[in-house]
Amino acid sequence: FGSSHSGSASQPSLQGLGTDTPTMSFGGQSPGATAISGRAGATTLGSGFGQTSTGLRAVESDALIESSFRRLLASIEAERDQIRAAWQRLSQVRDGTTEELERIRQETEDWCYSEKQKVEAEWQRLNKLSMDMANIWPPSLEILEINCSGEIFTIPKESLTAIPGSRLAELFTPENMPEIPRDSEQRFYLDFNPACFRLVIEYLRNRRLRVDAPVPIVPFAQQRNMEVMAEAWKLWPFIKENCMNPLHGTSLSVIKRSDTKADGSSLEVVRATHTGWQVISAKTSLPVASPSYFEVTVMNNPDSRGGLAIGLCNHIPKNMEIHSIHLQCCQLYNSNNGLIGDCIETHDVKSHVALKEGESLGIHHDVASRTLQWFHNRHYIGTSTFKPEALENLKTIYPVFALYVPEQAIAVDFRASVPNFPGHPAGR
Repeated sequence: FGSSHSGSASQPSLQGLGTDTPTMSFGGQSPGATAISGRAGATTLGSGFGQTSTGLRAVESDALIESSFRRLLASIEAERDQIRAAWQRLSQVRDGTTEELERIRQETEDWCYSEKQKVEAEWQRLNKLSMDMANIWPPSLEILEINCSGEIFTIPKESLTAIPGSRLAELFTPENMPEIPRDSEQRFYLDFNPACFRLVIEYLRNRRLRVDAPVPIVPFAQQRNMEVMAEAWKLWPFIKENCMNPLHGTSLSVIKRSDTKADGSSLEVVRATHTGWQVISAKTSLPVASPSYFEVTVMNNPDSRGGLAIGLCNHIPKNMEIHSIHLQCCQLYNSNNGLIGDCIETHDVKSHVALKEGESLGIHHDVASRTLQWFHNRHYIGTSTFKPEALENLKTIYPVFALYVPEQAIAVDFRASVPNFPGHPAGR
């Protein structure tokens, strides 16, 4: 009994524990069930977290790809802008280069044309020189013997008549040679200053060897005689070509034209640059031993109602005179007005002739009668005379030209041929 009691007391039955002993539970579950359930939940949560992380990484990758793609697009667009800008620059450079090449081409063509003209002009000059040399050195020479006031000269006829337009060239022609006086030995007799004629013969002999031979130096004692002889016999190389006075002191522009006339002379162009009278004269006075003629052609005249005067004066205007047409001892023709001046005795010169562009005014000085003949477009328009008391002050006569309107321009020809007028044959 005792042992069984002891055993029963120390080892309760499982049945008793299972039926009588109270148990703990969590939410209606037993602790064991709770632990099992916790382990299962933990496994489930772990699996959910893994799937979420993978999804985030995928989203991040898409964002990175999109960002990279956008940067790539931006880079491509920037490159496109750079290429477009470079193309525009190339287009501008191409256009500029094209214009420059066209300019160079045009300049080259102009230069070639200009050089061609020069070459052709030089060929023409050489051909003319060849013809002149053939005339100077013909196959046979006719030698002339000339008695010039007691001094004997011998010279080929071709040399004696080599100055174009001279009285010698006119005198020693087949038509006129029979009329030349001869001495007792049938030599041609000329009543010239022998010292001056010697200089002419020297020049003509040198000219056979060199067409542009210089004129011999004229001794001071014979200079006046040489001037008279050269003017009377139209020995152009011995006549100083007149020109505009370079020391005029005005605002007028004076330019010598590059083209020359047949006699070797050239024209000078006078142009006004400011408003107001500007008076300029020739550098040299007109000849005193023979008649003279000069002609002015109007190249431009914005206002032909006045403001352009052409004439003669016994001195070169200076100081305040260069700004007025009221000069002492002068005769001037003022455009659209008529003849003015303080030394006019009588005249029948046509008034109110407007000197328009392209028209001309010429003045002939007759030394013998001390009168002036006036010409408009080479047509005679009248004669003027000088007051007797003024003749003493007219030992020198200078051509004068007065311009008033800006851009007026005239061309002056001191060697123009004389037009025909009553009592005077043309061209003499």
